[in-house]
Parts: sequence; structure tokens; C-alpha cells
Amino acid sequence: MSYDVLTITAIVIVVVLVAVIVLVGRSNANTERKIRNLARHLVMLEGNEEARKICQEIHEEYPDLCVGLDYTLRKSGGSIEIDEWNSDSPRPGG
Repeated sequence: MSYDVLTITAIVIVVVLVAVIVLVGRSNANTERKIRNLARHLVMLEGNEEARKICQEIHEEYPDLCVGLDYTLRKSGGSIEIDEWNSDSPRPGG
């Protein structure tokens, strides 16, 4: 069974379109996750002086880092601590 050039071209185009759609969907999901994370941290910063203090100290040392993207905070008991450190810069306090 042989295929002509038009059929092979159509198959290649369909495969490329499917790959693009999958990649765009993954990118959108990742962007949505980042926005939810940023919103969660904004709410935390609005209502918690300790979280603001930690962010301010980190910002003084690393002005380019952003809470929710480069590092995350979590409430552990009654205190706030750094949960994830996603930056190549050395983690403060350890």
C-alpha cells in the first residue's frame, strides 16, 4: 500500500497540530497553577504580618525573586516558613 505526497503531508500536518494543541494545553494549565499560587500568597501576605516580614527580608537580599514563583510560604502551626525554594540563589537561613 503506497500513499501519495498529499496524504503523507496531511498526516504530518495533523500530527503537528495535535502536538501544538497538547503543548498549549499544558502551558495554559501551568500558567493557571502559577496564578492560583500567586493569589494564595497575596491573600496570605494581606493578612499576616510575619509573612510580609519574611518576604521583605528575602526581597532585601534577593530583589528579583517573587513569592509564589521563586519561593513559596506555608503556615505551619502558628508560624510562617519557607516551603519551597525554586531559585538558584542560596536559601536564606540555611
